[in-house]
Amino acid sequence: MTACRLEPDVIRAAATGEWTASLRRHLESCADCAAAAEVGPWMEEFARVDDREHILPDPAVLWFKAKLLQSNRVMDRVALPITRLQIGAYLAVAACWAALLTWKWPVIQAWVNSIKPTHVILATASAQTAAAASLSASFFAVIVMLSSATVFLAMHTILAEE
Repeated sequence: MTACRLEPDVIRAAATGEWTASLRRHLESCADCAAAAEVGPWMEEFARVDDREHILPDPAVLWFKAKLLQSNRVMDRVALPITRLQIGAYLAVAACWAALLTWKWPVIQAWVNSIKPTHVILATASAQTAAAASLSASFFAVIVMLSSATVFLAMHTILAEE
């Protein structure tokens, strides 16, 4: 089946509405061109309809997002050693707290048990003095250092998120 040589002209005329007398006469004698003239405007309209569910975004937006993702990947790779160091610092501080509490637990327990309402009201300081005497100044210095390190790490984590 061969197409008529005037079919492109018929389709163009059907789309624009500019018919010549010779094309109108040709439509009467050629069934293929008559069908093309009848279907042509509908096909043009159909080609203009965009019925996709998700219209593709602008290529510039896609390029920009790809560059952002690439820079995020680079930032994650650069921040990995810092993140590992931060996790190590958390583990070290937690281990120091655990070691300190394990080492001085009997003394801490005696000191906490000596703080009872009856001792506070009656002012019997002998038990409190004995318990406090076993907690040395170095113990309190270690408490201050560990507390400072804990607060420092917490503040670093909070401020690094922003």
